[in-house]
Amino acid sequence: MFGSRLKALLDERGIKPRDFARRVGIHEQTLYSLIDRDGNKIDLDALRRVSHELDIPIPILCGEDGDGQLSLREYDMLNKFRALDEHGRRLAELVVDAELSRVSAESEPESAKTKIIPLYATPAAAGYANPALGEDYEDYAVPADSRADFAARISGDSMEPFIEDGSIVLVSRSQPISVGDVGLFFVDGDIKCKQYCEDSFGNVYLFSLNRARADADTTIPASSGITVFCFGRVLLPKRPPLPDV
Repeated sequence: MFGSRLKALLDERGIKPRDFARRVGIHEQTLYSLIDRDGNKIDLDALRRVSHELDIPIPILCGEDGDGQLSLREYDMLNKFRALDEHGRRLAELVVDAELSRVSAESEPESAKTKIIPLYATPAAAGYANPALGEDYEDYAVPADSRADFAARISGDSMEPFIEDGSIVLVSRSQPISVGDVGLFFVDGDIKCKQYCEDSFGNVYLFSLNRARADADTTIPASSGITVFCFGRVLLPKRPPLPDV
């Protein structure tokens, strides 16, 4: 093993055996003998000279890769790291940490990268859905870091072009609803997917994003006594603009 490692190391560094023999002060034939002897008894004095010239400890030079022993390449990288200044070492550590994270993420099973939420599949007409009260649902996989708690299939065109007819929306129960957000609301026996707005008097407006379907808007006056319950905020890439009404 030592011989093949020594030859590979000299080839890697572009050193001719004849030149290296002169540098370490041994006969050229002795060096070729070292290279040819893989696993045979090696002259200890010659081995020490080779180790000193290459700046590689004898255990590393003679050891097998694996079984906890540093390889020549690993030892070479260690020496390069030690030669860096503090800035270089920090930069190298950042690169190594980033690569370890990438390798770890790529080696994770697909199941570890996703989570399962319920997809409620009971549709209703023109922008209505029943995602939270029924038991008509199936398992739905989303990214593990998704904020969604459940998904719902929306029917109708009143929320186009932001939510297409028949599309699936992701909904978060933990995300607070704010003016301009789209949510799923329970109002007077119906569940509606609408854009939320509330004025300073406490009047609530649930808008259709498709203004051609303004007939599907719902207004709940503060004096009506009707309770508006939000099942969750629909997770959209950006908040749609409020309509001019």
